[in-house]
Amino acid sequence: MYSNNKDDIKKELKNLCADYVNILEKLKKEKIISEETYNTCSLKKISFLEE
Repeated sequence: MYSNNKDDIKKELKNLCADYVNILEKLKKEKIISEETYNTCSLKKISFLEE
């Protein structure tokens, strides 16, 4: 699972960030977390994914 290749590590990090944001979206949709919490928790992850 672990690799020393920089591109592989960045790809895995992007996958983890995407999974994290998807979980936050589900929690927000089910009203388990608020919009504010979603925004606070996901802002940096989404900007990372857009790079």
